[in-house]
Amino acid sequence: MHSGKTDRRSRRTQQLIADACVGLMLEKRYDDITVQDILDRADVGRSTFYAHFTDKENLLLSQIERMIHDLGDYAAHRGELEYGRLPSLELFRHVKEQRRLMQALVWGQGADLLNRSLLQQISQLIETNLRSMIAEKTDTPTPLSVVGQFVANTFLMLLRWWFDEDMRHTPEEMNEMYQRLVLPALRDLIT
Repeated sequence: MHSGKTDRRSRRTQQLIADACVGLMLEKRYDDITVQDILDRADVGRSTFYAHFTDKENLLLSQIERMIHDLGDYAAHRGELEYGRLPSLELFRHVKEQRRLMQALVWGQGADLLNRSLLQQISQLIETNLRSMIAEKTDTPTPLSVVGQFVANTFLMLLRWWFDEDMRHTPEEMNEMYQRLVLPALRDLIT
């Protein structure tokens, strides 16, 4: 039972530190944030920080990994992949719900890390789905890895645009844009 309390306490501490980092990233450039800034905001000691993270980059990467994991879980529970598509409406809704974290990551120094990680995971997901759908068709006019990257890049481009537009559009409107962009390419591939 003691380890359960320790685990909960550890998770709360990690979340406190992560929230402090995200809050600071909304206020200033990631490069200008020091570990001491994070410690002060989270009101934790240096040894506590280093018990959980090796440095601020490790903290940022852990937040990006958590966000990607959360997006994947959310999508898996809310919608099925079909025709090589992402459950994009559910993903747009989740992004809107997690706006603060996403805004810090998309606009902050973590944007490059986030984009690379998301691009890789989304494109692999789409490629895997396409392979299972067209298993009998061994030759496709466009390599499935290219299609996966196209669909993933389109999704990420729309996410960045949505943030640049201060999320004035609803998740449903964003999903409509996404579908209009990717469906014609996927239909050509699958038929």
